[in-house]
Amino acid sequence: MLTVLTCSLANAQSGAPRNEMPSKYRSTHPRIESDGTVMADTGKPLGWIQNGTVYEISGKVLGVISEEGVVTAANGKMLGTVQRNDIFTSTKGVVVTTDREGVVSVEGKEVAWVEPGYRNKSHGCLLFCFFSLENEEAVEIDNPIN
Repeated sequence: MLTVLTCSLANAQSGAPRNEMPSKYRSTHPRIESDGTVMADTGKPLGWIQNGTVYEISGKVLGVISEEGVVTAANGKMLGTVQRNDIFTSTKGVVVTTDREGVVSVEGKEVAWVEPGYRNKSHGCLLFCFFSLENEEAVEIDNPIN
């Protein structure tokens, strides 16, 4: 009995990381290229952003950003808002910044990049929300899509 309990606890503790997502569209350090294509740090295409709509690689819509800066997941859940200075604040209080060089950071940690030729630096938040493994809400956001 003790052996069974020990094995059960070991399996529970060694489970998948909380942010493990389908590798088809989540990456450690995604980047958006000048044409809107989103790439993994390995060079693999993950999806794209076009006219404020975010798509994963198979063409499914992941979410949208309104002209007012409101970011919404495909399931209709509001994820947060972008202010004029390219700072995104999630509904749970996570702050995502994109600097002039295109570095996307959360709590001082670099999580994504916006290429210099991409026209809208505020879309760095979309990289974090929909393509980064660093997003703690990833499972909740992606669950309806999978």
